[in-house]
Amino acid sequence: MLIWSGLGFLVAVFVFGASLLCNFAFDAVWGAGYYSVHKWTIGVAMFIAAALSWVVGSLLRKRTAQTVIDKATGKELILDRATHRLFFIPMHYWGIILAVIGAVLCVMEFVK
Repeated sequence: MLIWSGLGFLVAVFVFGASLLCNFAFDAVWGAGYYSVHKWTIGVAMFIAAALSWVVGSLLRKRTAQTVIDKATGKELILDRATHRLFFIPMHYWGIILAVIGAVLCVMEFVK
């Protein structure tokens, strides 16, 4: 795919899901609109998405390649493991990128 390969689309799912979860949670605790007004709440959502992307991406990366034997020729073929990327960036690196974005959002909130 042009935008993602393998399960790389899960990074976007993690960001959307973490943002939605934090939106409901922060608004439920501190009142409607709190999530939208404060940047640190979005930073927390990015940290959650970063953790999920790092863990899932690392687990998928550790999967080993498969070796199969071609019946016609008798040769062994090694099927490489799928790459899991979003915008050509491996999924586990998105964990670092999202954590940096989360940190910047948190610092921006408290440096005002």
